[in-house]
Amino acid sequence: MKKIFAIFIAKQAAFWSRIFGRGGGGALPGLLALKINPEIVKELTTNLDKGVILVTGTNGKTTTSKMIVEILKASGLKVLSNSGGSNLTRGIASELALKSSIFGNIKDEIGVYEVDEATMPEVMRFVKPKAIVITNIFRDQLDRYGEVDKTAAILKKSIQDSPESTLILNADDPIVASLGKDRENTLYFGITDERLEAKSDLAIDIKDCLICGHELVYPHRYYGHIGQYVCENCGFVRPKTKITAKNVRLSPDNTAATITVDKESENLSLPMTGLYSLYNALAAISTGDFMKVDHKTILKALGKLTPAFGRMETFEVNGKKAVIHLVKNPTGFNQVLEAITQNRKNKTALIALNDNFADGTDISWIWDVEFELFKAGFRKIIVSGIRSEDLRLRLKYANITSRIIETEKDLKKALDTAVSETDVSETLYILPTYTAMLDIRNNLVQKGILKDYWTK
Repeated sequence: MKKIFAIFIAKQAAFWSRIFGRGGGGALPGLLALKINPEIVKELTTNLDKGVILVTGTNGKTTTSKMIVEILKASGLKVLSNSGGSNLTRGIASELALKSSIFGNIKDEIGVYEVDEATMPEVMRFVKPKAIVITNIFRDQLDRYGEVDKTAAILKKSIQDSPESTLILNADDPIVASLGKDRENTLYFGITDERLEAKSDLAIDIKDCLICGHELVYPHRYYGHIGQYVCENCGFVRPKTKITAKNVRLSPDNTAATITVDKESENLSLPMTGLYSLYNALAAISTGDFMKVDHKTILKALGKLTPAFGRMETFEVNGKKAVIHLVKNPTGFNQVLEAITQNRKNKTALIALNDNFADGTDISWIWDVEFELFKAGFRKIIVSGIRSEDLRLRLKYANITSRIIETEKDLKKALDTAVSETDVSETLYILPTYTAMLDIRNNLVQKGILKDYWTK
């Protein structure tokens, strides 16, 4: 009876939330369901015949999850996912309760859940996943996670509690790769391309081997602490990859590479920019391969991919092109800047920095962002959000001329200003932290420019 009552209340909460415009039901239904029945996730997950795949890591969780979902759907599977981005236990509980019948029956065959790194131990109490995908570990939200070794310790304990789960790990991230050491059921993905080279030494989160503590040597580093590495003291080295990207071609509109699975090669054309997007795709390809999806089906699904909400979403407003890139930590921000500065034309930017709990209340990370890249073709920069003054100060220290910077704390007004300041021949790049992204996006939804991401 507790399960039925929990599902009923969750469905009611979602219905009335949407009626009164209080969100799309991504968290509240699950929160209420868990209050009534703390075991609701465990009880409903057992109805997924093909099990559960968990996706975690600092950057790329939402996009990687979406890629995996599209690949599995293309293979004919019915997939349940927390696609709204609510990646705490309550978000998973919401999706399960809302997709099930009142009696707890679920038509979907497999679950793909994006999970916040710090929430992994709690989720693992209720779910024994078929596979755990870890994208990367970077410095992020210091007030919640602390340094990267703390995040690594959280994930290490989580995966130890599920020894039967297959790990799908980023071999080029030494922190992530170390989690699979001495574990047989581990698949690695990575990039092998000597033409790629990091453009900045900023935001290198870790330089030491997590096995013995000695400094890592990088024959090739792609960005941050990602690349080819070796510890000359203990012999820890980048693991051999099952899924490998070679011949990488980056452009302002897409990313292409040759994907090798064991000894077979196929060409990938991904309609998303940036090296980080390629890593997300490699994680998804590895998961599809693990699920025995045909490789041509995998690549075709990725070739037709549309961005997850707030992650490289492209749209038109008043006849002008605009793109939203969520930014939330130094490495991610730097990679976004490297990707968009490939566009050599004049550009306008709206940067919005909030310090709400969901963003991380410690904003010291902005000093590890290479804001100097804004010198590359940005004609106007509007800074906004709760901490807009801090952004303006950071831009000053990056030697960005003050005449192109305008401060507007109110996000709605800032968006209107950014649109009006953008020429029809330019692109407006909107770079907000998480809660700022939600507010900006909600404004665009109200204007009928974007669709509500809760709408299925």
